[in-house]
Amino acid sequence: MKQSIGYNIRKFIRSYTEYPLIEIKDRISNQPSKNQIPSTVFQTWETRYLGKTHSKSIEIFRDKNPSLSFYLYDKEHRDDYMQSQWGKEDISKIYFNSNFGPMKADIFRYCILHDRGGYYFDIAKGCDCPLNQLHNENDKGVITYEDNECFYPPRNLKLFNLKRPFNYFLQWGLAFSSKHLFLEKLINEICSDYPNYKDKLFQNPKLAILNFTGPGMYTKVMRKYISKYDISDFAELDVKFNNNGIFKLKGSSVRHYTVPSYTYVKNLKICN
Repeated sequence: MKQSIGYNIRKFIRSYTEYPLIEIKDRISNQPSKNQIPSTVFQTWETRYLGKTHSKSIEIFRDKNPSLSFYLYDKEHRDDYMQSQWGKEDISKIYFNSNFGPMKADIFRYCILHDRGGYYFDIAKGCDCPLNQLHNENDKGVITYEDNECFYPPRNLKLFNLKRPFNYFLQWGLAFSSKHLFLEKLINEICSDYPNYKDKLFQNPKLAILNFTGPGMYTKVMRKYISKYDISDFAELDVKFNNNGIFKLKGSSVRHYTVPSYTYVKNLKICN
């Protein structure tokens, strides 16, 4: 896609100030925890190298959580995990047949949290308060909301007891205990819907991904889960972690200078 002159000027300036890129290493904490949600934060990006401002923002996020361990999976590390842990499962086939990194990141977060439990945050996101203060030690999951409404209203009366029954559930920041039933159902639903997306050409690939593996799918399955199961073991927060969530870390847009965003692509298949 042809970029505007303004974009190219900003890219030149930011490239000059943000380079050389900084390697993001894992940070391990040995502080004990009694929480049902393990004290581990998983993140993923195509590479471990990010701009100076973005890397500083990540360090600030980590510093707010000294009792948590942070692991960043780059593309190679992420692929290895999905092959070794899920290689015999249908969800692995979908992962490796995906044509976009954000789609793989969606699948990866559900799989690794199912296996190990803990937290997941997109590489451009963060939170202004310690994550383990968002829930009690016996909670096995955290529910929070986007600030925008879902196109489809809830259909089960039980859902109207939620704080934001009409909103999308937020899935760029997650918290679950290991082997949580919701994550199992979410992974199975993606596998069930796969034929509806396989080899299909989408005018807006980003929207298709949001619906197939992103917040659209997450919201659909969460609504089903809440309609059927008790959620007393969830901490229900308001929008964006009670307004503590950071939607865009400072400097995070620089990552797309090396890995282009999928936002503006058109007329492509999202998976084979």
